[in-house]
Amino acid sequence: MKYISITALMIIALTIGLGCTESEVVPVEKEPEAVKLTVSDVISKSGEYMTTLKSFQFKMTHEVGATEFLPGLNVEEVSGDVQPPELLAAEFVGMFGAFPIRSMLVAVGKDNYLTNPLTGVWEQIEPTVNLGGFFNTSEGMASLLEKMTNVDFLSDPGLDSSNYEIKGDLSTVHLGSLLGETLENGSVVVEASINKNDFALNKIKFIGQAKVSDIDGTIRLVTMDKFNVPVEIEVPAMTETE
Repeated sequence: MKYISITALMIIALTIGLGCTESEVVPVEKEPEAVKLTVSDVISKSGEYMTTLKSFQFKMTHEVGATEFLPGLNVEEVSGDVQPPELLAAEFVGMFGAFPIRSMLVAVGKDNYLTNPLTGVWEQIEPTVNLGGFFNTSEGMASLLEKMTNVDFLSDPGLDSSNYEIKGDLSTVHLGSLLGETLENGSVVVEASINKNDFALNKIKFIGQAKVSDIDGTIRLVTMDKFNVPVEIEVPAMTETE
């Protein structure tokens, strides 16, 4: 009798245990699928973000060719700081004829100041290139991607990567804010990288001839970083003799 009682108790305990286990099972809810953005969505969000910037750093290099900054002055590399919407300070290296030069540039709206490579003295100039206009985030680079045609993702946006890669075609007339006078009926291929987290435009490449002075196959690469890191840009003090 004692044996039967112990057995019965074991069965009862096991039944209760299984019942509790079953009651504790909580169905796992499926996480909602992430909304897939179209290429137009990505470009729009990037444009919105770039117009909010207070400052950033940039660098423009050339994988092929150079950019004519002044008659006879071809810039190969330029880098510096931007405070939208009007201030830009940069250093550039290039060639003046057969002579390599290095100089400083400050742009205040449409006014440009350059250090004379020979004397180091600031001079006000009228360049053929308008870097200040290009990096004005409300009128320059922020709107370029929206003006492209044949736009598509360069790589699968679903890949585990930090950037959206986008490509498209851009009429050279839209590069006037950067390059000044451009080809009237020309077109360049654009490749851009946009951060997937904040939609910052961190790289944009222009492939093709955009100015009469460009060589065939010119490739310009512009990179941007250090968004909203405070910078100070001082307007050059001009003397009366300058």
